[in-house]
Amino acid sequence: MFETGRWNVTDPTGKHVGVVEGDEFVRDGEHLLYRIDGNELYSAGPEGRLYGFIEGDLVIAPATSALLLRFVQE
Repeated sequence: MFETGRWNVTDPTGKHVGVVEGDEFVRDGEHLLYRIDGNELYSAGPEGRLYGFIEGDLVIAPATSALLLRFVQE
């Protein structure tokens, strides 16, 4: 889904978090924030913590089913 185009990433309130630019990372400028692996979203750091599952353009937390992030294609 993210291999082509540019995607803006927002939090549940619509605040800009970062972008995905045709690869598997959400970044804020030069900083990698999250890593996308299939339908899973992980922290970009060495610990690779699972943050949530991508369902369409939404990221949902695994334990609480809360909306974490939204992807919006430019």
